[in-house]
Amino acid sequence: NKILSQTKNTLEWVHIGGAGIEEYLFPEFVNSSVVLTNGKIIQGPEVSDHAIALLLSITRNLNYIAKGKTSIMPRPIELRGKNALILGMGGIGSLIAEKLSSFGVNIIAVDQKLIPMYSFINEFYYQKDIEKVMPKADVVISAVPSTDSSNKIFSNSLFEKMKNGVIFINISRGKIVDTDALLRYLKKDKFLGVGLDVTDPEPLDMSHDLLKDVRVIITPHIAGLSEYNRNRALEVLHTNLKNYILNYPLINIVNKKLGH
Repeated sequence: NKILSQTKNTLEWVHIGGAGIEEYLFPEFVNSSVVLTNGKIIQGPEVSDHAIALLLSITRNLNYIAKGKTSIMPRPIELRGKNALILGMGGIGSLIAEKLSSFGVNIIAVDQKLIPMYSFINEFYYQKDIEKVMPKADVVISAVPSTDSSNKIFSNSLFEKMKNGVIFINISRGKIVDTDALLRYLKKDKFLGVGLDVTDPEPLDMSHDLLKDVRVIITPHIAGLSEYNRNRALEVLHTNLKNYILNYPLINIVNKKLGH
């Protein structure tokens, strides 16, 4: 904010290396003419891998095995023929859908905008209709960016619409989920399993009940890391620096008012 105030008459472009930009969207910046670009799309490979890893850990009972609870673990389940609802079909969500489709999963895509007609998408719905389609899902995965419209979108009303025995995965942002509501429905036995790479707050207090439940797998916000993620981030920055100098269109421009 201070930098923007000092350079508001000369600053034209800001680039953020990661995909998450909600902490930078203060009103003066959002309402300015400064162009914002970020690292969206390029996290797709590793974050989608992580989402699949969390899901498979639950379907194959690795959470029970790791915690020495094999005596109470349910029978493992197959992904083939299951319905997976993916909220957010950007660079991450689309790759999750592609990978899950290869497992024989029926993909239900949900987004605010119209998406490409991918061959691996079985059904598409707009985000405003998510409550109508939620009861169909055996697996629900959040890959939506953190915006005003997605803040705590997973709360009592959506959890109530989910079928009993659903698997819930969040690899987007912690604030997408109402943590108290998630815990409430976990205690009601709504979920077969929950996989989280992000939480709200982050990290959770070590005494938090989510950390004590064998059905829950939590990783410490590491889905975006891989041996290639920094190289891809630098490639985007390098491309945009060249485009800016040559007066070509910048890539990965963020709509600051929408937040993605």
